[in-house]
Amino acid sequence: MDLIYLDVAQVLILVFGGVVVYFASRAYGRTKSVAMLLLGLGFACVALGALAAGILYNLNTGDLSTPITVQAYSQVVGFLFIVYSLAKAKS
Repeated sequence: MDLIYLDVAQVLILVFGGVVVYFASRAYGRTKSVAMLLLGLGFACVALGALAAGILYNLNTGDLSTPITVQAYSQVVGFLFIVYSLAKAKS
C-alpha cells in the first residue's frame, strides 16, 4: 500500500505516453517523416519502461533497485530517440 502512488504514476505515464505514441504514429502515417517515427519510438521506450518497472516491482516486491534501473535506462534510450528526432526534424 505504501507505493500505490508509484503505481498510479506509472499507469499515468503509460496512458499519456501511449497517447503521444498514437499521435506520432498517425503523423508518421500521413507525412512519412522519419522524425515522427523516432519521436514515437522515444515515447514508447519511456512509457514501456514505466510498465516494465511496475511489473518487475510487483513480481519482486521489496526491491526497488532493479525496477528503478530498468526504468532509468529505458528513459535514457527513449530520450535519445526523442533528441535525435528533434535534431532530424526539418524546420
